[in-house]
Amino acid sequence: MKNRPLCSLCLVIAILIGVLTAGAGAKFVPELRPSPVEQYGEKDDWLIVRGQVYKKEEKEKYQILYLKKCSVYFQKDQQSQQNQQSQQSFIKESRMLIYDEKKNKIQIGNEVEAEGKLSFFETARNPGNFDQKAYYQRQNIHGKVWSETLKITDHTVKRIQNVLENIRVHCRNILLSEAGEKNGSILSAILLGEKSQMDPEIKKLYQVNGIGHILAISGLHLSVIGIGIYQLLRKLTGSYTIGGIGGIFFFFLYVLMIGVTVSVIRAGIMYLFRVGAEIAGRHYDSVTALSVAAAVVLIWRPLSIYDGAFWLSFFAVFAVVVIMPAGQMEKAKTRTEIDIQKKRENKAWIIQIKSMIISNIEMQLFLLPIVLYFFYEFPLYATFLNLLVIPLMTILLSLGITGSFICMLCSGMFKIPGKCMLGICGFILTIYERCCEFFLELPGARVVIGRIKIWQILFYYGCVVVICVIYYYEKKRTQKKEYAKGQERNEAQECEKQRKQRKRGNTLTGMLCALGLFVLLHRFDSLSQMQVTVLDVGQGDGIFLKSPGGMTCMIDGGSSDVKNVGQYRIEPYLLSKGVGTLDYVFISHGDSDHTNGIEEMILRQKIGVKIKTLVFPKESVWDESLKKLAIYAIENGVQVAVMEQGQEIEKQGMKILCLCPGSDYSGGTGNGASMVLSVSYREFDFLFTGDVEGIGEEKLCESIEKYCPEKAFEILKAAHHGSRNSSSEIFLQKVRPKYTIISAGIENSYGHPHRETIERLEKTGSRILATANCGGIEITVEFGGKIQYTLKEGSETTAYEESE
Repeated sequence: MKNRPLCSLCLVIAILIGVLTAGAGAKFVPELRPSPVEQYGEKDDWLIVRGQVYKKEEKEKYQILYLKKCSVYFQKDQQSQQNQQSQQSFIKESRMLIYDEKKNKIQIGNEVEAEGKLSFFETARNPGNFDQKAYYQRQNIHGKVWSETLKITDHTVKRIQNVLENIRVHCRNILLSEAGEKNGSILSAILLGEKSQMDPEIKKLYQVNGIGHILAISGLHLSVIGIGIYQLLRKLTGSYTIGGIGGIFFFFLYVLMIGVTVSVIRAGIMYLFRVGAEIAGRHYDSVTALSVAAAVVLIWRPLSIYDGAFWLSFFAVFAVVVIMPAGQMEKAKTRTEIDIQKKRENKAWIIQIKSMIISNIEMQLFLLPIVLYFFYEFPLYATFLNLLVIPLMTILLSLGITGSFICMLCSGMFKIPGKCMLGICGFILTIYERCCEFFLELPGARVVIGRIKIWQILFYYGCVVVICVIYYYEKKRTQKKEYAKGQERNEAQECEKQRKQRKRGNTLTGMLCALGLFVLLHRFDSLSQMQVTVLDVGQGDGIFLKSPGGMTCMIDGGSSDVKNVGQYRIEPYLLSKGVGTLDYVFISHGDSDHTNGIEEMILRQKIGVKIKTLVFPKESVWDESLKKLAIYAIENGVQVAVMEQGQEIEKQGMKILCLCPGSDYSGGTGNGASMVLSVSYREFDFLFTGDVEGIGEEKLCESIEKYCPEKAFEILKAAHHGSRNSSSEIFLQKVRPKYTIISAGIENSYGHPHRETIERLEKTGSRILATANCGGIEITVEFGGKIQYTLKEGSETTAYEESE
């Protein structure tokens, strides 16, 4: 690095910013401190927000306006806004979001005034869930308003940005109309970074197969545009300077149109270094360019160190420019090797394919820790799929850009070439989809590991560093002269000596690789503990169980106020815990707030979490919802079983016993007929009650007396989200719960949990934990007689431990 002073300086800056961001937090990064609107505002406050629009985002039912230089006026209520406007006090806020359902015609640069209720972004409600607050914090946005009224106060526009925005919208509409809704939306994502109208199932299909990177505007996209235009202009004019300036100009316009992201900044800086080096007639140093890009990105957005896109973008390029060349040893070409090379010249294409496969495998292995940390799984066959995808990607980008351009400028018969090009793009996308589906059917296509620990990542990359050092010294050694000048060389002996040395080096490298992979892929969970997690699914139920030996179960999974709860709340949690398959899913009853997430998961088994067996209560209490769910499960290859009173499943020390409904239950279907499960591990007992109430709860008391008369349940999952119609005094005296967990949505319309229920629980001395307050609640029971429960309160996670 002594010959690269700029590289060294930028690396020091990047490392220093990363350490200060991770260590000092809010003391170093202003975005982590409460913003003025967070300090002085409360949820549902009525606001008037004035600011300048710097970005727009179109959704199906509304548009999102990004405002900067905001003035925020607080109102006591909506009616007082007119007569008190002159007396208002206001605060300054850097940036805010305005949600506009009326889709007013707003241009970038306009200053607008919006009125509506203030709301804040949610933190991740369960481990592994998307953290909306952190995502917008990285952009220095801390609040949002759903506008009731919106008006333009200053019609000044940013002309260049608006022209580019109109081109982008026009191009997107052309892609949707000429390439079809499905392929057009994918091309919009690839070419314009516009993912809002893309089918989420296709997006997930690409991601689980390891080709999701094609949907992100990256170096490949920008090189096709920037380098392509640069080389074209250079050939037309014969001037490096004109070609470079033209390429940079068009590159800059494209970046303005698609928006600035981490990968775009990285690719852009490296592009400028490359073109600048050619214009100046100097050597292009990719390592220096990469280090400068890292420093610039972290100065711009220091919180990028928590973003998977940052690490994937920079580590992928780092692997290409540093790691892979380090592994390519230059072998001395003896006469024997020359003879072998001559024989291989006729099979050059085989050697080239082999080299591509090896390079792809090296890339996948180098990025593996990052992929597992942020996405919890890796696609086993991504290497082979990328061998097809990446070469076709250049064709796809070139034809997509050219075809869109022709369709934008031409009409009638002159559009035919553009339509043909977009048609070929659609054919390539069909190939992608079919290949993804094919590879997904192969055994072990998805290897779910879960979120790994930081120490595992450091250990793995430590092994990588040692391997690179071995290769480096091996390369230096082979380049060294083995014999003194004038000494007779024995080619055969030298070749044999080098072969043995390479064999020893390869053996050591293989051992280090195996050790690193073992540490990285092994889950160091204790096999002597049971885990129970009551997930925050909003207004609904979703409970995860894991036995000491690894048997996995869910009890219910649904919500009445969280859309796509299976996809966005349940599946991410399971994958983060390394659960790719659920052995059993128990359905207490047929209400949608207990089943709609499971129904989603049944449909998404290939790209989500698989379900082996769906377990229902006895068939006589099935309502129409349960009947439909059973048929739906069988049609999608999920086994359906029935569990009756007194039956149990016991594996690896964990016992699941069905207490209700029994054969003497005479009530109707629905809440009262909920399947109630007692789960035991050693001396600890959990009671999961569904929505049982009324006669069902009375029968449950009798069942507890019959099957577990001496038990005092440590954990009770309160029935019916804490409704006043459940958890009677008689029932609570029978159960005697030490802790009671209530699964209910934040400020739900039912008012759950009801005050009467809370008072009854407090009277019994039970400690109450509610998902609405804590988020997902994790409970761990240790083999040695300890109970530990972990609850997430805001962004803080606290673990409590008690001995019995």
